[in-house]
Amino acid sequence: MRAEMENVVEAVEKSLKLLGQRMDWETAPHRLEEMNAMIEDGDLWSDPARAQKLMRERQMLMDAVETYRRIARDLKDNVELIELGEMEDDREIVAEAETSLKALKEFAAGKELEALLDGEADGNDTFLEINAGAGGTESCDWASMLARMYVRWAEKKGYKVELQAETPGEEAGIRSAAYKISGPNAYGWLKSESGVHRLVRISPYDSAARRHTSFSSVWVYPVVDDNIEIVI
Repeated sequence: MRAEMENVVEAVEKSLKLLGQRMDWETAPHRLEEMNAMIEDGDLWSDPARAQKLMRERQMLMDAVETYRRIARDLKDNVELIELGEMEDDREIVAEAETSLKALKEFAAGKELEALLDGEADGNDTFLEINAGAGGTESCDWASMLARMYVRWAEKKGYKVELQAETPGEEAGIRSAAYKISGPNAYGWLKSESGVHRLVRISPYDSAARRHTSFSSVWVYPVVDDNIEIVI
């Protein structure tokens, strides 16, 4: 096996090891069995909120277990294909397996990053608010650009996007917009976007074609249930 592919295999193995540590692979199947037993208990469904939380945790664990098994299986299969291709001097098989390994490396790295989203609310759905700042039409246009970017990103990840409120700008864009984005780790992925975003460009709305600086704020909040403690 070429040195480049050995490095790819090592990277996948590293990601796989970290994924196993994050979910505690040794106990994961046992915890999944316990959750399945709890779901079969009829008393659970007398508390819909608790049942919903358990179902969500179970699904996340099932997804993590399946991801781990898929990466381990694909790694083993492609390494064996490379070894077989090299033994039979079949360059086509080797090239195909090497391409699959490179794709697997990217997939495993993405899942490794996703596994780091283990904050208290990271797995929750999220509210996303966008508000145009000072700058008139320019800022309203910038706010609408941000809104399109976040909506398309969420849709690409398979998240559900619900528009909660929107105020259009006087000439273009939006003054403000609020969305609810639902999906695994929605808040975890988006929480770092909170803050003021700046755009510097030659304005398409300025007849003198001057450079304008526009500001828009983005605020991200997790969707939480009623079981929270508020300290005043």
